[in-house]
Amino acid sequence: MSEEFGKDHIGNDKNANQQDDLDKVLEKINEIVKKSATGDYIYRGETSHHQKVSSGLYREYSEIDAEHFDIEAVQKDILRKARDYIPHEMKDFELTATLQHYGDKTNLIDFTTDCLVALFFACDGKPEEPGRVILLQRESEDYEVEKPPGTIRRAEAQKSIFVQAPKGVVEPDKDNVVSVPADLKRSLLDHLDWHHDISTKTIYNDLQGFIENRELHGNAYTEFYYGLTSQNRAESAKTQGEKKRLNEASIKHYTEAIRLTPNLIEAYNNRGYVYAEIGDVARAIQDFNTAIKINPENAIAYYNRGDIYRRKGDFDRAIQDYNTAIELNPKDAIAYHNRGDIYAEIGDFDRAIQDFNTAIELNPNLTTAYDNRGNTYRRKGDFDQAIEDYNTAILQKPEYAKAYYNRGAAWLHLKEWEKAKTDLITAKNKGIDIVEAYKTGVKAFEEKTDFELPSDLAEMLGGNTGE
Repeated sequence: MSEEFGKDHIGNDKNANQQDDLDKVLEKINEIVKKSATGDYIYRGETSHHQKVSSGLYREYSEIDAEHFDIEAVQKDILRKARDYIPHEMKDFELTATLQHYGDKTNLIDFTTDCLVALFFACDGKPEEPGRVILLQRESEDYEVEKPPGTIRRAEAQKSIFVQAPKGVVEPDKDNVVSVPADLKRSLLDHLDWHHDISTKTIYNDLQGFIENRELHGNAYTEFYYGLTSQNRAESAKTQGEKKRLNEASIKHYTEAIRLTPNLIEAYNNRGYVYAEIGDVARAIQDFNTAIKINPENAIAYYNRGDIYRRKGDFDRAIQDYNTAIELNPKDAIAYHNRGDIYAEIGDFDRAIQDFNTAIELNPNLTTAYDNRGNTYRRKGDFDQAIEDYNTAILQKPEYAKAYYNRGAAWLHLKEWEKAKTDLITAKNKGIDIVEAYKTGVKAFEEKTDFELPSDLAEMLGGNTGE
């Protein structure tokens, strides 16, 4: 998180959003169940919409244009060669199913007798693409349907059933294909896990599944840390071109981490942060929304989304997100600090000061909290207290240019001209555009209080504003 940077409505709105998601989840399940009542079906879930429902072997040779290409002959040749590697005799189907189980390409097409298992497969991957559930009549002259052998443990959990078509392709009725929206996948996976005990762990319930998922998650975390490395380097990049390149690299790595492990909340949080840095607010909010869906107790996601709303000027939503972040993590000094910034911006100075006080109690070294509390005291007209806070900020960070300018502005209000001049010159030397800052800050106060700057200060600040 950044103290300068990093949630939709909460409370009743949050509960309403969760209820809305649940309604959509149940509607989608009911859509499949209703279609199932019209026939004797088996089911297949796919994470994206493919042109054909086909076997792995068909897809392997899909580029071949030979008119009489015999995929069954290829299958038999694979089985003949595979028999050299097995210790005992297997029937063709048992051997084919075993090869399919271990990841080989065969002419079998995976289906299941459980529509909810198919729905899991439709959602378990490619979170940015719509998936689909295919309903296929169990009996047909165009293909054979057979259960896998009992030696394959995960087949029981997946309620597997194989379809074998001579050409490697089946064509279900278009009315028996149910689309699964991309933005509903996460909620469906959560519902299947919580209410039906269907999850990665239960579906891939053998050592092979453990190894596959361990490798998958290992790769996902590798991509995540590549993304984090690029993100950190972007923050210290010396040129805008280098910063842009590194930010794009970090987004690429985070996206790949999410593809490999769709519920990797850290990747959504960090990718959202980078999207916000490059100005892609819509995608940033979408990532934080997803992070919150995955774990509604994740304080950082609320904090980050609140920062985006703050930058947009949507202060009501920002405050609501900071409220939730603080409820979830009451020791987050930055959340109090940034909420205090908003209260100060909308003129609620007492709440702002209260938040800055809490931020300082939690982190006495948070320099910006002293500076911003000083600004709030100055806007209230309590210049002595403001100067005391600016003194602390400067003592903590002697190179903190804003504090010198702000203290100089407070001296102006007190008509301590020489002290003001000294601080303003220091601020200018440290890179502050004091003329622009004065126009947007002190000048408005000067016009209200009808005082006129000495000529040297007026010249320094862009002319005698009393004229």
